[in-house]
Amino acid sequence: MAIKIDDFSKIISNELTLYSSDVTNKIKEINDEVTKDFVENTQRDAPKGQRKKKKYYKHITSKTTKETANTKINAWYVKDPEYRLTHLIKNGHATKNGGRTKGNDFISNNYDKLEKDYTDKVKEVIKNGY
Repeated sequence: MAIKIDDFSKIISNELTLYSSDVTNKIKEINDEVTKDFVENTQRDAPKGQRKKKKYYKHITSKTTKETANTKINAWYVKDPEYRLTHLIKNGHATKNGGRTKGNDFISNNYDKLEKDYTDKVKEVIKNGY
């Protein structure tokens, strides 16, 4: 198959466009997958204590805050009214007796795992093109 020099730039441009769209779509899928895993892991590791019969871990969720052709942003959050406890659980707090509770940094521990997993998967997609 002979390719004319005039068509060469169009062919390369089309192939790069296909590669770019494939990689972008796969990275969006990875974003959703890793966010779902992060929510599940933080729910699993969150404290299971009771506060007025409510469960903190059940309020942990995520949502897509922005999606365009080239980007997708997912946000992890704790639904109302339990979001107020996140800082206290993470850093510890004062007790009625004047003591302090030990913090439970379950968010950062899971985030470190998420970050490594996400970067490895993205590198693989970019390398393989799918």
